[in-house]
Amino acid sequence: MRRRLIRWVGVALLVLVIGGFLAFLYYIPPFLTAPPETFSDPVAAAAPGVQGISDPALRALAERGRYLVMGAGCVGCHAANGSRGPDYSKYLAGGGLKFVSPQGTVVSRNLTPDPETGLARRTDEEVKRVLRSGVLPDGRVATHTMMPWANFSNWTEEDRHAAVVYLRSLPAVRHRIPDADPAPVAGEAGVIELGFGGRDYSVP
Repeated sequence: MRRRLIRWVGVALLVLVIGGFLAFLYYIPPFLTAPPETFSDPVAAAAPGVQGISDPALRALAERGRYLVMGAGCVGCHAANGSRGPDYSKYLAGGGLKFVSPQGTVVSRNLTPDPETGLARRTDEEVKRVLRSGVLPDGRVATHTMMPWANFSNWTEEDRHAAVVYLRSLPAVRHRIPDADPAPVAGEAGVIELGFGGRDYSVP
């Protein structure tokens, strides 16, 4: 009798677990039923075009740079967060991702050509050096978790130049990012803090 009761309790628990799992599958977002474009189109559409560049040769180079920047997924780290997640109207304005590690604390940079807070403060060669070897303007080498420069080191010099030309063509967004803090933070190397709730790590 006792053995039969245990068996029925086990069966009931198994049914509850299976039912709960099926309910979970029913209520999660429809990643497998919605077309992939539902999730990728907003990101692809966010990258500004280069139609405003009048010089055909420069426009073609910038278009190549746009392709490379989009393919590399730069917006994944350099997005600016709004109240509902990434704010793509501030394309590549940074501030949406904070890296905390024994190498210090760094917030994703503003890659728009804003003269006060963005890439206009850097020379073309400084930007290309980061892409080529991970060496930052202050002489530090970015860790692979902070900046996947090893992926871009395989680009040709023309590819790196095209990416810089495209970044220079973006609408400038004033979005000040805090300076890197080299003070080591206790914990495992490469720990990333990400503001999933739309947190913005920029400063006024």
